[in-house]
Amino acid sequence: MSEFSSPSGGMGRDLGRDIGRGGVLLVYALYIARFFTAISLLGGVILAYLLRRSSVGVERIHLNWLVRLFWYDVAFIIGSAALFLACFLTEPPGSSGPGQLFFLLPIGVFLLWNIVLLVALLVGLRGFLAGRGPLPDRFRGLAE
Repeated sequence: MSEFSSPSGGMGRDLGRDIGRGGVLLVYALYIARFFTAISLLGGVILAYLLRRSSVGVERIHLNWLVRLFWYDVAFIIGSAALFLACFLTEPPGSSGPGQLFFLLPIGVFLLWNIVLLVALLVGLRGFLAGRGPLPDRFRGLAE
């Protein structure tokens, strides 16, 4: 009997672990690809939810963190859109005056969030590859 035909063989557990590890790396890749194609973030969060059911340990912590980052991203996108709409209603395009500078506020908030998100993803990926949690120890409370 080969080790592939036996589900309780030594290879079965290693294969599941490799799939879980590869899945988390794929989710990170899809989240980073979000900066080029927005739809990949949706695919990444669906995959994270599916993988989270059977994962344990460090993989589970990272998948929880990635799901949380998705919802933070949704909140910031909605918040930036609401802020942009508020600026649009108070100072419609075509009008002149200092109110036009308010349009820089939602753009700045959105840009700042994207920088924070990219740094969080890169730090999380580095932590995952090192076998640690998604954030440094001093920020551990944010990921739990």
